[in-house]
Amino acid sequence: MTTTVLHVTDCYAGGIPVAIETYVRNSPPGVEHHLLAQVPAGASVDDAMFERFASVAILGQRPTDAVRAIRRARRRTGADIVHAHSSFAGAYARLGLRNSSRTRIVYTPHCYAFERADISAPRRRLYRAVEWLLSFNVGTIAACSEGEAAASERRGPLRPRVVHVPNVVAHPRPSAPTPRPSVDRPLLVTSLGRLAPQKDPARFADAAASIRARGIDVTPVWMGSGPDDARVRLERAGVHVTGWIPHTEVASRLAQSDVYLHTAAWEGFPLAVLEAVQAGVPTLVRRIDAFGDLPDALTVEGGLEAMIFSRHAGPEAFAAWAAANTAGWAERLRDHTPARQRLALADAYRVPQVA
Repeated sequence: MTTTVLHVTDCYAGGIPVAIETYVRNSPPGVEHHLLAQVPAGASVDDAMFERFASVAILGQRPTDAVRAIRRARRRTGADIVHAHSSFAGAYARLGLRNSSRTRIVYTPHCYAFERADISAPRRRLYRAVEWLLSFNVGTIAACSEGEAAASERRGPLRPRVVHVPNVVAHPRPSAPTPRPSVDRPLLVTSLGRLAPQKDPARFADAAASIRARGIDVTPVWMGSGPDDARVRLERAGVHVTGWIPHTEVASRLAQSDVYLHTAAWEGFPLAVLEAVQAGVPTLVRRIDAFGDLPDALTVEGGLEAMIFSRHAGPEAFAAWAAANTAGWAERLRDHTPARQRLALADAYRVPQVA
């Protein structure tokens, strides 16, 4: 028997399309997927992703239009499950439909809106109140990180059912690891994402400046783009900004990096970190809830000084630091596999798991 899933998102851009693609690819057997999405103006979308869905439709920009579109799409597809991605899509789905045995609502926030640090405190409180009220109308919260799962368990008096569905990389690991670049040239430090408050590019520039101030020749590169003023500020701080580049080029640049720094101030669970670790790049991240209980050595706050020290100590010391870092991430991300994601999706969707 086929289970029909309607994926709904108000922002089919950035990491959400990639996350949904992995959900579809790693879905349990017997599940048919449909997409109802709004693509932001100017967003780059790989049309090949749409081929994975039995149907694709436009969500609509205004909240009332989005709610009506969800109702129409549910009737058209006969969806057994409506899987909403992001806080706003989650609100639209829960306002437009009633969670029931006929149509179960599954909700993945991909970082709750009330976690944003770039909005006022009253607005964050409003978002928290909305999540509390709508917690009565959801079948399962499919959290994409340990931190999101912990936050979800505190949403509302009924303690909604929560399943941790770990994010995984969209493409399999290369058959052979890419050799690490020589330490005889400037340290190539990279980051990836939109130039926006969430990603905190200024924090990345500060980290690069700290490395440079310690006497290390560094080439900081930001892969992505954003508003012109944000790009100019980053370039004035000595960071090369590539602009938006194809995903294949991103993978190539990641593989050539000496260190990947992820300085986002809030996240669901960043796919960029998974891709960097898969490429074998030593990675340091900002200590945020998305990463759960993370060893200090893997964080910008606790690991940057150790990286700088090893770089000064010479090639062997830097190689040893890099090996310890990648081993630490391998342990931390041991459950971020297609097989684990498939089992978690089967649990979230309540479909039989085939051995």
